Amino acid sequence: MTSNSIGMAKFNSHELQFALLKHEKNQIKGQRRGRLDIIAEILLFCEQQKTKTSIMYNTNLNYGQLKVHMDSLISQGLLVKKQNKYLTTDKGYRFLELFAQLNDLLDKY
Repeated sequence: MTSNSIGMAKFNSHELQFALLKHEKNQIKGQRRGRLDIIAEILLFCEQQKTKTSIMYNTNLNYGQLKVHMDSLISQGLLVKKQNKYLTTDKGYRFLELFAQLNDLLDKY
């Protein structure tokens, strides 16, 4: 079992779906995404190896914005670069779990 598949096994699919729905709800309301929303979106998209271009188009970021976020995620160990493709690490999946829990908690108030 690879490191990434271990991360996916640890990550609750309900929390993953919640994080995605939360983002979609914000987009419908016309709210701008925050930094953490963008990070979560990048990490969710990179559950399988993705190129920088595909990440850029999927997250609707320009190259400069994406570069800042990607450099930060790699330096913090949330994302890893392998053969010019990017993959979410176990630490990245842990971030997604905590992000989903925080959103769930905030929605209750």
